[in-house]
Amino acid sequence: DLMDLVALFAIGFLGIMMRRFDWSRPAFLIGFVLSDPAETYANQAVQIASSRFRKGFSEGIDYIFSPIVIILIIITLLSVVIGLRQAKNIMAEGDVQSGSKRAPMIFLLVVLAYIIVAFVNASLIPDFSSADRVFPRFVASIGLIGCVILLIQMMTQPETHPLFSDREKQEAEDNVHGLWPTLGWFAGLLILTALVGFIIALAVFLFAFMIVRAGKSPGFAALYTVAGIAFICFMASLLNRNFPPGVLQSYVDLPWPLT
Repeated sequence: DLMDLVALFAIGFLGIMMRRFDWSRPAFLIGFVLSDPAETYANQAVQIASSRFRKGFSEGIDYIFSPIVIILIIITLLSVVIGLRQAKNIMAEGDVQSGSKRAPMIFLLVVLAYIIVAFVNASLIPDFSSADRVFPRFVASIGLIGCVILLIQMMTQPETHPLFSDREKQEAEDNVHGLWPTLGWFAGLLILTALVGFIIALAVFLFAFMIVRAGKSPGFAALYTVAGIAFICFMASLLNRNFPPGVLQSYVDLPWPLT
């Protein structure tokens, strides 16, 4: 589906922005992978704790402060304390030059706005599924507190502070092509996919990219394009997958893999 490609592009864009402003990408990746099982276990724990408290307050307290829960709380607190103490010595992306306040501040405000929307959206979950809103509201609350603290620090610190790390400024002289033109290429691939389908769009993208950006000859670009399309089609046939169609496929009946 085209939305799968859009989601992939959005996550990739977020990763690029996190790298640019020295935000921890491994933390985002770990959270992204563990979010589903963590939410499932959290909902189960809330449901069990609620049922125990309905039977009696002491029984609910016994469940919450069971030995395994106490051990997990201690491990969590130790991890947080050690992380806070070592935070000043850990640079997520190495030594990154500070830039101006504007770009890091805009990125933070966008993240903050998303967290607020997520919190409000979780709060709208009906009461009969109240356990389902516990985990997203808790995570959003932690994220909201962290972003507010970071926002206050950004408002009070000078531009030379590491909070305003901006890799784009540091690598501006080394990069032959800027960030936004490169992202524009991939955004163009999405738009072309929506119009003529993924395979045709990918063929055009690979051929044009190799000539314009890589500076290769048309013969080499054509050979590279054919090899890339052949590999993609081979993997799709093994996995029994179809490619995202576009507007063209709605009007013209094309054979696989152009469908």
